[in-house]
Amino acid sequence: MEFIRPEDYLPSKKQIADTAKYGIGLIGCGSIANTAHLPAYRKYGLHIAACCDVNEEAARATAEKFDIPFWTTNVSELLEREDVGVIDLAIHPEPRLEVLRLIGKAPRPVLCQKPLALDLAHAFKLSEEAKWLGITLGVNQQARWAPAHKALKLTLEQGLLGKIYSIHHYMRSFQDQPGWWWTTMKNFNIVDHGVHYVDLCRYFNPYPEEEWSRVHCTTAQLRQQNAVDPLIYSANVEFGPKGGRNRLMASLHFNNIVKASRSHSHTWWIDGTEGSVWCTQDTLYMALNKHKNVVHEIKLKGSWFPDAFAGSMIAFIAATEQGSPPPVTPEDNLQTVAMTTAMVVSSQEGCVVERADILKRSGIE
Repeated sequence: MEFIRPEDYLPSKKQIADTAKYGIGLIGCGSIANTAHLPAYRKYGLHIAACCDVNEEAARATAEKFDIPFWTTNVSELLEREDVGVIDLAIHPEPRLEVLRLIGKAPRPVLCQKPLALDLAHAFKLSEEAKWLGITLGVNQQARWAPAHKALKLTLEQGLLGKIYSIHHYMRSFQDQPGWWWTTMKNFNIVDHGVHYVDLCRYFNPYPEEEWSRVHCTTAQLRQQNAVDPLIYSANVEFGPKGGRNRLMASLHFNNIVKASRSHSHTWWIDGTEGSVWCTQDTLYMALNKHKNVVHEIKLKGSWFPDAFAGSMIAFIAATEQGSPPPVTPEDNLQTVAMTTAMVVSSQEGCVVERADILKRSGIE
């Protein structure tokens, strides 16, 4: 039985009549742009019109490596080019407001690196500023387009599992290497890397009318580690009203300081009244009540890096062409940033944190 095919979950340009109309102007020529964004765009035949970075050598080297016809250290110069149809904003959160205001002088649709900001109030400010400037702003939560995650989402949408009631994620990895920037970032494991899985938890929620409502998070920190903050979190997420009578719950666990690499893993489990599905990054499994003693195993094509980065940009361009909202709007991403913010507060204060309260704390009603 064939539940899903590669063409269902891998990036496709079939909804875009002419990709040449949407030349990509890359702002930020750092590591993630060079190792993920640009290889993905090249693989899927997207037109990269120009690149920009405050570091001249980074801009020049990136242009040479990927045969980009124009490079600059000046955002305004990039915006003067008529062949730049969309902006890939691949810079850290701090300077994004300033750059958005520059883009506002010659507006283009902007796909901003995830999350919109690490701080909820800052994210809200960016969202409001983009509206005021007349900029269509999308957020590049590209993990949604990783082949395994896209395949899992499409499987859920087939309704084979009945009513979904449990989402569980378990991740084992290692990011405590000395000297790397993330070891000095406050709450990195939750607000930066962990934001992928928080966002996916919301993405897999089959009841869009019910946003997450409260979260309880605990963390652990080894006595001798390089990172300034904990690299382990465990979060229980509730959807709907209080009282444990919700039709859906989620649990997220991420141990990011596992030195034994052979024990690393990344698995989602989702349970419904008619069956269960679980997936790693290369295989999706399904067990259905009506198919007793059978586990359906689907080997997946593609990989998170770089395919997901092409998937998110292609979906953004397709939405732009159709005049539709971006696949991940700032308003959507604010709810993800609200959860990571709540997880930090919960872990630090040892309490359950309500979504309504965390939004109110940041001036968002």
